[in-house]
Amino acid sequence: MTAVDNMAPFIDGEHPGLNPVPSDVMAWLEPEVDDSARGEVPPLVRVSRAVAVAITAAIAISSFILSFAALSDLARRTGSWTGWLPYLWPGIVDGAIVLATMGILATAAYPDQRKNRQFFWAMLGGGALVSVGGNALHAILPATAPLPTALAFAVACVPPAGILGSTHAVQILWRFNPSREMASSQPRRTVEVPVPADHDRGQRWLQLAREIHTRGRLTNHSETTLSQALWRLFEVRPQMSLRAIGEEVGVGHHDVIARIRQTATEVVRERPELVPMPVAIEGQPGLAS
Repeated sequence: MTAVDNMAPFIDGEHPGLNPVPSDVMAWLEPEVDDSARGEVPPLVRVSRAVAVAITAAIAISSFILSFAALSDLARRTGSWTGWLPYLWPGIVDGAIVLATMGILATAAYPDQRKNRQFFWAMLGGGALVSVGGNALHAILPATAPLPTALAFAVACVPPAGILGSTHAVQILWRFNPSREMASSQPRRTVEVPVPADHDRGQRWLQLAREIHTRGRLTNHSETTLSQALWRLFEVRPQMSLRAIGEEVGVGHHDVIARIRQTATEVVRERPELVPMPVAIEGQPGLAS
């Protein structure tokens, strides 16, 4: 994601009764979008994506049905469950795989969630092993024959293990708060705060940062952090990517920079006088590139 993504322009008249943003400030704050970025996705690419999604959905549905049939028959042959109960066993196995995958995706961007990701990976590996192994056993065991005692024991252990794993996974995801995690990790990144010259330039945006705090927004980040991010978002040219800005000001993730940008645009619509006048930025290697 770059600094030009999801930029909400300052549109005069969007909020009746608010002071219009001066045209020079408007031009200064609006992103510089490359003409090539405005082009539509070629039809062939759209068709390829649609076909890929359709094929993937068909494969997923077919695989689930076949795996469900094999695993439910395996559970029935244990003799522990009768009637419709064996059909619950495949849902436990495949549900654990889906839950673990969601957990990995949710915590992938946060280095401090390494232990939780390890748990989700272990859960995914265990679920995949049971699913693949169960289908393989179903293929080689004699039809309608009851399972050996050891295999029946292993199958019977899956439901309680599923309860433990899914409960712990929900607890992790329920307590996981990306904003709080990034705020708690911020002190460890203070060594990455820009040099004093950058700090002086960021002071020009301090009034806007204070107004953001006054409104109760982004209070888990200091005014200095906000002003430094605002300077890089709206003054430095060529524009920096959100990820690069996040690394320089030490917020940890580009989503925070996107929220800072969005909040600033909302405030400036109402208080355009808080935006400092544009000045020439001396070229410094690595600063605006």
